[in-house]
Amino acid sequence: MKINIKPDSVKWEDVKEKLQAQFPAYTVKQRSKGFLIVAKSGSIGANVLVRKKNIMVAGNFPTMAGSMVFMLSIVFLGVLLPLIVYFAAFHSKMKALENEVGAWLKEAYADSIVK
Repeated sequence: MKINIKPDSVKWEDVKEKLQAQFPAYTVKQRSKGFLIVAKSGSIGANVLVRKKNIMVAGNFPTMAGSMVFMLSIVFLGVLLPLIVYFAAFHSKMKALENEVGAWLKEAYADSIVK
């Protein structure tokens, strides 16, 4: 999900603090400058990337280990089987978390959104 904002109107430190306050049951970690991870569990999470003109939210594995296991399974088991498992077990939960965080960010930063 991509949220267009006014240039330099949102600071990633502010987004991190507000996400931690809004979602106390979730773990909010910083992976790098402007790149936040919202983890619901060890396998369900969302990436929040705060850029100059937009905020991007994408459902993803919250840990590097989870991403690596998924990629290695694609390499060793082929593409079809890991994708079936991913869509059956993880995709819908990741998409729900992405939509939840994205909707809240749109609401929280409504004054900064470019229409």
